[in-house]
Amino acid sequence: MSRIFFNGTIFTADRDEPFVEALVSDGETIVYVGTAADAFAAAGADAEAVDLEGRMLMPGIHDAHTHLLASGVKYLYETRLPPFASADRVVATLAASPASTPGVECCAWHVGGEVFPPAAGDLPLTRSQLDEAYPDQPVYLFDYSIHHGVANSTALELAGIDEDAEFGHGGVYRRDGSGRLTGELIEEATWKVLHAIPDRTAEEYRSALRWAISVCHQFGITSVQEASASRQALDAYRDLDDAGELDLHVAAHLVWRNEGFGMGTAAELDAHLANAEQWRTRHLDPGFVKIWIDGAPLPPVPTHATLDENGRVDGSWLLVAEDALADILTTFDAAGRTVKVHCAGEGAVRTCLNALKTVRSRNGAGVPHEVAHAGFVADDDFARFTEVDATAEMSPALWHIPEYGLGAGFHFARMVRGGVRMTIGSDWIITPNPNLFPGIQGAVQHATQPIDLRTALEAVTRVGAEAVGRAHHRGTLGVGKSADFILLDRDLFAVDDDQIGDAVVLETYVEGRRVYARDAGAPGEGS
Repeated sequence: MSRIFFNGTIFTADRDEPFVEALVSDGETIVYVGTAADAFAAAGADAEAVDLEGRMLMPGIHDAHTHLLASGVKYLYETRLPPFASADRVVATLAASPASTPGVECCAWHVGGEVFPPAAGDLPLTRSQLDEAYPDQPVYLFDYSIHHGVANSTALELAGIDEDAEFGHGGVYRRDGSGRLTGELIEEATWKVLHAIPDRTAEEYRSALRWAISVCHQFGITSVQEASASRQALDAYRDLDDAGELDLHVAAHLVWRNEGFGMGTAAELDAHLANAEQWRTRHLDPGFVKIWIDGAPLPPVPTHATLDENGRVDGSWLLVAEDALADILTTFDAAGRTVKVHCAGEGAVRTCLNALKTVRSRNGAGVPHEVAHAGFVADDDFARFTEVDATAEMSPALWHIPEYGLGAGFHFARMVRGGVRMTIGSDWIITPNPNLFPGIQGAVQHATQPIDLRTALEAVTRVGAEAVGRAHHRGTLGVGKSADFILLDRDLFAVDDDQIGDAVVLETYVEGRRVYARDAGAPGEGS
């Protein structure tokens, strides 16, 4: 169906022509942008005329960092715990919730999250407290970073973790003052427990993904980077696309040797990377890679790689050494596969940039790679992003929330002034939903590092498409581009900055088809 959109603010995100009077879409494609008079002539007499009534049309949002399958499973199937709850309240919440893995032959698990620490100190519950309530049933609770968790004795036993268990570099089995395991598992020490949790059915994964996609549409997201593309996620995406149900462009970052986020063994993950093309569909591109080289900068156990007082990388939580990272990146770069490298701390960022410098010296100019999160960067490293053609992928979009203490990080203005390719991601699973408009407002108002609204919107549209090599297809509203756009309830360029974060998506279009209309109702969690 041909449609003409007019009488509002139409932001194209195009460098040369950021605003136009009208847009015409025909089927899956944008066929005209320009003046209203010429648009009506181009559309033809049978076109549906959509009066914007002063509201704003813009490209669909590209979420540069999200975990859709994990988020769907989290909200549909796992127990949701109240924030900052005491141990007693956590146990009471579990008791009132059904087991998370019904129908398994033995020992249905209680899986849930997130466990938040108090203002200071450790997590509010231990293995012993869980054992009192669940002496025979396995329980595993993610902490709020998703990188760590706490398990009861049955879960530890099923995972093969006993009192004599030790963990080398990359993880910790925490112990109390007497040397007994507390049940708290840090970083890679979670893997054995995660492997022990029974896998869900293919239909459950498809249902989780359907729901997550519907939430994306609610918030105007038409394109994503799936930042932990496990086999389970890839199968679900492929199945939905084969059935004509994937109304989303997905750049899938297959997991390199992180057995937790990858939901498989290292050998299985290597096989997935080697055979990625089996998952390629019209809307699913499996040609990307994800590597974690440190953890999370959050209490009670920060696991990000930092710099010491002399500017040297503290390797305590560096999960991949620089030389090894350079070799890995060299291989993927030569194969034309963009890698998203998880870098939570300044030390991880420096390690990644050093490795990319080596890659460029070996391979020459190749595909752009991404420094994921990029919230904490040492002064000496900002200019190096452009030198090695690295994208600064800013996530999770929580910099506007004072409780997270991120006000001193995320140097948006400095990145922009340096000509760095900068994208923005929600990191949905950490965040309660993938709504990026509060994050956009936060970037515009970010203390000493604010950026203008146009630049912030470009980061979640055009630059996102550029980062995954799809600028020819989407990211801007231009002739020949996919008809992916959203209608907002307000003109963001005409309201006070304080009102940007409250923007409501009224309609979302993917390839010319309206996939969400607010009048039709919204999905549950995150609405």
